[in-house]
Amino acid sequence: MPHKPFRLDSTFSKKPTVFDLRFIAESEVFRYGISYDADRIHEEWLDVYDEKKDRSVFSRSNSENGDVVIEFGSSGKDVPSQIKSLAGSGIRPSQSFLAEIVDRDEETQGPRLQRVINWFKRTLAVIEPDARFRGLVETISTDEKFARFAAKFLREASTGITDIRVTKTAVPRKKLPPLPKEVEDAVDASDDAVAITYGRDGEEIILDASKKDIIRFHRILAKHHGTKGQTVTFPLHEESDGTCRLLHLLPALYRLGENGGVFVVDELERSMHPALARKFIEFFLKATNAAGSQLIFTTHESTLLDLELMRRDGIWFAERDDAGASHLYSLADFNVRKDLDIEKGYFAGRFGAIPFLGGIDRLMEDETVTAEVGA
Repeated sequence: MPHKPFRLDSTFSKKPTVFDLRFIAESEVFRYGISYDADRIHEEWLDVYDEKKDRSVFSRSNSENGDVVIEFGSSGKDVPSQIKSLAGSGIRPSQSFLAEIVDRDEETQGPRLQRVINWFKRTLAVIEPDARFRGLVETISTDEKFARFAAKFLREASTGITDIRVTKTAVPRKKLPPLPKEVEDAVDASDDAVAITYGRDGEEIILDASKKDIIRFHRILAKHHGTKGQTVTFPLHEESDGTCRLLHLLPALYRLGENGGVFVVDELERSMHPALARKFIEFFLKATNAAGSQLIFTTHESTLLDLELMRRDGIWFAERDDAGASHLYSLADFNVRKDLDIEKGYFAGRFGAIPFLGGIDRLMEDETVTAEVGA
């Protein structure tokens, strides 16, 4: 597991990383946590809340000789015997107990552990700044409802796109220039009918492994209106970064109408106009009819500091101290009026978490003096 301790304080190099999550899965409130370093997992726990307090499903620790010890609590009585047997058969020091059972069949997992695993696998989605929705081409090809939704959203977002569609072209392999090694390996190694990889410029390539002499290219095309009313098409990779970013985020919005989800998006406004980032959030808030939907995002876009858009306890600041450590705190910690201009107050330094840039001004003054003397 990736372990990256805080490097500016040497005392942290020997301290474990700790994650502690509380979440709702099928109306039950769970708490899952894990403590680990580069060598092993020190602790792991799963609790369920029963309207009075957290009660243990299982907890993990290490014995004096280094063996992994799994204990089942009062809320772990219904854990199937196969899972309990697994706990006593020697868990790897660097593997979480939850990961050990994730690939077991649902009957073996039992209903409670199954809820937890399904939350991590199907409800939680972490979207990084450069992330692409894998399978976007096939989704647009096979889900007409999503294709209409995506096209309408792109039109209303003033991207200039009027519609999107997928073209499919079969090309004999011998007529192609040498394929990238990862593509060649995917074609030669796959036993499935279809394998998916990514081509240059983010283009998805559908590889038909049942006919290794044929490569099928699936490409997303965006339609625009030309100056004379004609339809002009662009491959997706020729659209702006903001449009591509938005299209790859749309499956998350679309899922809200189905069964909801928890979406963690890093740098939501990446390559997007501030007004579009705001509209994305507004759409999310209006579409969250499904129970359990939540959007957690990081941003540097200060225009989103608006109490008409977000609740006070939904806005958190990250401030770096003199030692280089970052601290998180909520706007709810401050006594602010409902009509306060949060963005203006933020730039006035009322809430902290704003970088001090005075050194740049001094640098400019020094450079100006140097230039004048040199002249």
